[in-house]
Amino acid sequence: MFKWKNFLAAFALAGLVPAAPAQAAYPDKPIRIIVPYSPGGSSDVIARALSDQLGAELGQSVVVENRAGAGSMIGTAYVASSPPDGYTLLLADVPFTIVPALYRDRITYDARKGFAPISLLGLSPMYLFVKPGSATPTVDSLIAAAKAKPGRISIGSGGNGSLTHLMAALFMLKTDTKLTHIPYKGASASVNDLAGGQIETSFTTMPTAAPLYQGGRIKPIAVSSPDRQSDTPDVPTFKELGLPDLTVQSWWGLTAPAGTPSEVMQRLETALQKVMKSDVIKQRLASVGVSLPPDTTARAYQDFLTADFARWQDVVQRAGIALE
Repeated sequence: MFKWKNFLAAFALAGLVPAAPAQAAYPDKPIRIIVPYSPGGSSDVIARALSDQLGAELGQSVVVENRAGAGSMIGTAYVASSPPDGYTLLLADVPFTIVPALYRDRITYDARKGFAPISLLGLSPMYLFVKPGSATPTVDSLIAAAKAKPGRISIGSGGNGSLTHLMAALFMLKTDTKLTHIPYKGASASVNDLAGGQIETSFTTMPTAAPLYQGGRIKPIAVSSPDRQSDTPDVPTFKELGLPDLTVQSWWGLTAPAGTPSEVMQRLETALQKVMKSDVIKQRLASVGVSLPPDTTARAYQDFLTADFARWQDVVQRAGIALE
C-alpha cells in the first residue's frame, strides 16, 4: 500500500515541497514612538529628532505619536499594554520613575517590571536659583538661614509632584531644613515670581530659567550635575558643596514593553548607538537644554531607572508627600 508520508518525504528530498516561510526581519513595518505629553515639549522635540535619524538607520518609517494626559500615565499605560514586538516604543523621562511613588494606588501598569530599557537619550541638570542681592547668596547661607528660621523661607516649584517639587523635598531632607513649598502651575511661573521677589528660591532647569538668568534677574547658586556645566562654569555642583545626594539629573530614554524579543532589542540599541553620535541629534538636544549622555547603552539607562525608582520612593515616603 502506497504511503503518503513516503510520497511527501520523496518530494521534500527533491525540493518540491515548499519550506515554511522565514520570519520577516525586524523591522518590516513602521515603528511608533509614543510621547506621553502634548506636542512641543522637550520629550516631543527629542522624539521627532530621533525618529528621522532612527528611521534612516533601520530602513523603516519611525512615527511619533502624542498620547498626553494624567501626568504621562495615559501614554505610558498604552505602551505597557501594546504587543512586545518592537513596533510601539515609549519616550520616557523622569516622571516615569516619579509617578509610581506618587500614584501607586491609581497606576495601571508596573513601571519597574512592565518595560525594558533600550537606550539613554539625554540628560539635563537642575539648578537652584535665588534673586540677585538675596540675603542667602550661597547654598551654605541658605541652609544656615533655613535652620535659624524654620518654615520662614519659601521655595517654589512647577507644581505638586513635579521634579522641582521633589528636588525641593530632597534638599530639605538632605540638609535637615524646613522651607515652605509654594507650588505653581509650571516651573516658568515659579521662577517668574522668584524674579519678582514673591518667593526666595526655586529649582528649575536652565532652559526654563534662561531668559531671566540672562537678564540678570535670577542667580543660580548650585547645579545638580556630577560636574560643573560649561555654560555656567562658576556655578558649583551640590557634590562640591558636600551634598552628593543632590546629584540628580533629568533624563530621557527609549523604552519597550517587557518581553520584546532580545534580537529586536539588540537591533534597536545598536541602531541608536550610531544615531546618537550624529551632529543633528546633538544640536536638537542642545536646543532644549539637553546634553548627550557619555553612555547611551541600555545598561546605563537601567542604572538611571534603578537609582530613580529608589530615590523618589524614599523622598515621597520620608517627606510625606500625598497627592489626591
